[in-house]
Amino acid sequence: MPADRGLAAWVRAIVGALEAADPVGAATLRGVAARRSARIGLDDEWVAVGFDDHGALRVRRVDGPGTGPWGRSSRGTVVDVLAARVEVRDAVLTGDVEVVGTVAEVAAMIAVIEIVLDAAMRAPALQALADELVAAVGAPTGPGRAPVPWYPDEIAPAELRLLRALGLLADPPAATG
Repeated sequence: MPADRGLAAWVRAIVGALEAADPVGAATLRGVAARRSARIGLDDEWVAVGFDDHGALRVRRVDGPGTGPWGRSSRGTVVDVLAARVEVRDAVLTGDVEVVGTVAEVAAMIAVIEIVLDAAMRAPALQALADELVAAVGAPTGPGRAPVPWYPDEIAPAELRLLRALGLLADPPAATG
């Protein structure tokens, strides 16, 4: 099994591969990230990530999530996402990916993940990085995880009445009787 890069090296490699393979995607990533910074945790490693005023990537090791926006996951979950065994949405809903911040900060962090995943479909350099991570962590085995339902299995009658009154039921439940 090959040695695994540290988190800071992974971030630099991913952004560098994105810039080389998809300049428009890299510009979109910079636009989404704007002047924000966030901390990223992967297993027990943490880094602070952001872009300076000139658009240069800045990554440094830190201790833990801190008080600002942050996201965290594990190498195993990342491999599951890359192998399409779990969707990002489901990983968030199950707590395998945690994202903390304001609504705008969380939306930006999720958008950055989606930009990289989208570009990886067309970028051999990003695919090679994914293969490197899988080789270091180990390929997933067994069946993928089932999607996580957005809504509970049962909705209370009072909640259904409220949703219906507000016109928010996409597919009203069939009448029984």
